[in-house]
Amino acid sequence: MRPKILMIHGGGTTADIFRIQARKLDAALSQFFDLHYVSAPIECPAGPGVLPFFAGMDPFLKWMHDQPPDLEDLDTFPALDDMLEVFHTEGPFDGVVAFSQGAKAALHLLRHLERERGGEKAVDFVITVCPTCPFQGIKDPKDRRSPYAKACLELGKVQTESIHVLASGDPYNYESESMIDFFEPSARKVFRIEGGHHMPMDDGFNMKLAAMAARIYNGI
Repeated sequence: MRPKILMIHGGGTTADIFRIQARKLDAALSQFFDLHYVSAPIECPAGPGVLPFFAGMDPFLKWMHDQPPDLEDLDTFPALDDMLEVFHTEGPFDGVVAFSQGAKAALHLLRHLERERGGEKAVDFVITVCPTCPFQGIKDPKDRRSPYAKACLELGKVQTESIHVLASGDPYNYESESMIDFFEPSARKVFRIEGGHHMPMDDGFNMKLAAMAARIYNGI
């Protein structure tokens, strides 16, 4: 059985749309891994840059109700249970690739899984592309933390080896820069590239990401 990657789309798209958006990285990763695309459960308007190219591919979906950091709490992430069910029933997964809001959801999924396992990693690696910054909620309604993003760090950093792709022309770049703080510094690699809020299109760079993921999986 080939190793498997969970592919998590951004807000206002779908698994099918993400398969197209990520086609360059998909082609590179598919040399080493099977890719499993999953759709979010919450209907919403189309995300940035989705229309008109993906018109007719609705309903568009999202993982959470994004709010400003000072308003977010547990109730903004009702999809965590859905993600946990996918992880446990459609896995095992060896890695995660997540874009935009999907990276935000993936962070909380992985941290929850690591907490469940007493700190043990749930996957070998995670790749985030143009991630948005995490909210504060966790899966415990009695534990409501400070309404500021940095308070989320009190819950601990994700220990899984991570690769982060940040784009200089991304209007959410400031959130992407904050996101990397939520991953263990000794286990993370950050690439700052030119471009906007989209998946990387350079064949050489995508192959580099895929090769790095394969090396991590193989323990090299």
